[in-house]
Amino acid sequence: MNANEPDRREQLARRRELLVQRSGQLRREVVEQLQVVEPALMWADRLQDAWRWLRANPLAVAGAALTVAVWRPRRSLALALKVWSAWRLLRRARSVGNASLSLL
Repeated sequence: MNANEPDRREQLARRRELLVQRSGQLRREVVEQLQVVEPALMWADRLQDAWRWLRANPLAVAGAALTVAVWRPRRSLALALKVWSAWRLLRRARSVGNASLSLL
């Protein structure tokens, strides 16, 4: 057994203790910093849950759309035209973007 081995073990133990303390401090700092964005993350989670529900229940969405269309046909038609125009614009923008990327 080497005479320096106990000193080396003590150094490693102290170093490990300091690293564990530093890790705890950094974790606390991250938690404090994330509290600022927590409300936004909660809203993002809610939106994601709502989107999943909508995708899992297309008949409920169709039923709601049909109900609105029956009660307010003019508004429904106007909204449908706006959504359709936005969808076409998005498709056109995607195709232009893809075409310009393929030229690179």
